[in-house]
Amino acid sequence: MSEALPWLFVFVAAAAGLCGFVALWLSLRVALSDPSLEQETEAIGYDARRSLLTEKEALLEELRDISFEHDAGKLSDRDYDELNAKLRARARKVLMELDADADTYREEAEALITERLAESGSGDIEEGRPEEGRH
Repeated sequence: MSEALPWLFVFVAAAAGLCGFVALWLSLRVALSDPSLEQETEAIGYDARRSLLTEKEALLEELRDISFEHDAGKLSDRDYDELNAKLRARARKVLMELDADADTYREEAEALITERLAESGSGDIEEGRPEEGRH
């Protein structure tokens, strides 16, 4: 037993060294590799959409706030009309940008739905929808 003990330590040390080398290799490979243009574009697109959605929510909240302020008499008709027009114009632009980008997400969603239906054995999208008039 005493003769095998040093070999056991050598084997454990070699295994630990190999695991450390693999971990180092994986870390360096990820750190030093260039991200593909597609991944970068996708991340930018997602961030831009998230920013637009956040702006949309802020604009809707601001529209509600100025309406409340106007109804409470804290905002004159002239100021309300001016602010309301500016906020609605910006909200319209944001919604148009979101709609223009929605086709990409719609196509992805339809592909995922088709894939799920194929996996579940239901080949027809219409089968998954409830019939009208049934409750």
